[in-house]
Amino acid sequence: MSMNHYMPTRLITGRDCVKKSPEELKRIGDSVLVVTGRNGARACGALGDVEEALKSNGQKWVLYDKIGQNPKLEDCMEAAKLAIEWAVDGVVGIGGGSPLDAAKCIAVLAANPGMTKEQLYGLMWKNSPLKIAAVGTTAGTGSEVTKVSVITTDGRKKSFHHDALYPLLSFGDAGYTMTLPEQFTRSTAVDAMAHCVESYFSKAADGLSRNFAVSGICILLEVFKKMQQSGGADMACEAMSYQDREKCYEASIYGGLAINKTGTCFPHTMGYLLTEDYGIPHGTACAVFLPEFYAYNRRVASGLSEKFLEDIHVGEEEFIGLIKAITSECKVAISEEKIAKAHGRWENNNSIRKCQGEMTADEADDILRRIFPRFLS
Repeated sequence: MSMNHYMPTRLITGRDCVKKSPEELKRIGDSVLVVTGRNGARACGALGDVEEALKSNGQKWVLYDKIGQNPKLEDCMEAAKLAIEWAVDGVVGIGGGSPLDAAKCIAVLAANPGMTKEQLYGLMWKNSPLKIAAVGTTAGTGSEVTKVSVITTDGRKKSFHHDALYPLLSFGDAGYTMTLPEQFTRSTAVDAMAHCVESYFSKAADGLSRNFAVSGICILLEVFKKMQQSGGADMACEAMSYQDREKCYEASIYGGLAINKTGTCFPHTMGYLLTEDYGIPHGTACAVFLPEFYAYNRRVASGLSEKFLEDIHVGEEEFIGLIKAITSECKVAISEEKIAKAHGRWENNNSIRKCQGEMTADEADDILRRIFPRFLS
């Protein structure tokens, strides 16, 4: 047995968990910057619950509500200026992966005025980040329990990670996901699936991380089967019950705990291309590569792929079928010119190095050709 895990976040989950434990937010400081997207945090009730909690604690706060999907470094810098102006002690991120990752980035920038992007991504921080709290409103990111921030810089998604980026406190209330549009309910669910599957097959995995991954996969497969039964080939999820959304949130946390140990593999790094250049929602963009990811592992790590199917109690055909059904909306046109231009991204890539065997950039190119053969030009 060999395990090496660290995850210092206090995680509080359950319906109305913010309302039931407002005093926990006192740990973030007397004055905080609240970071959200433009509409979602307010629409689902999370922002109101956090503001009520801060008010009851006697804390001061200022709101920055301009974070979009795939948060841009420029927006994080703007928010950091506001945090510095208000001399806040901490940052509370409310939302899906974008506001939560942005909150982590802002916490670094606000503690280090004048920091360049090279210093940010190079972890050349003079001061530790401000305290961070996360309030999740989607079931997919896992950012509530990880030390990673993914920020878009110069049009490309880039990540950095450090133990100081773990939220001091995270809340997970599946009730906040009830207002999530169907497209993003589906995309965030398959993002959690991608986290779990990629982590399971990672070279960095161990018994504990694989247990987290399997737990998440089994929960999501149960929900996906129910979606297929009720929605047919379209995998409709607009009528998903609170109970099923809570299961998805639980799976998302398991996925976060799994990748907290291992990081992700090629579906995520290749999925970034689809999000950046074609606007495909992040989770769907990653999960569309899972059938090829499984096939790759079946070829280079057959024993592990057999163990995977045993652990999730589902056959290969059913597993692949469910993934393809829930990512069927992902249709883009990728030319040979685009594949050639992206080739350099797959070379010396950390996520690709974590794959079993010795995956090459040429194999990544071929995967794009196999997934999108009808759209080549």
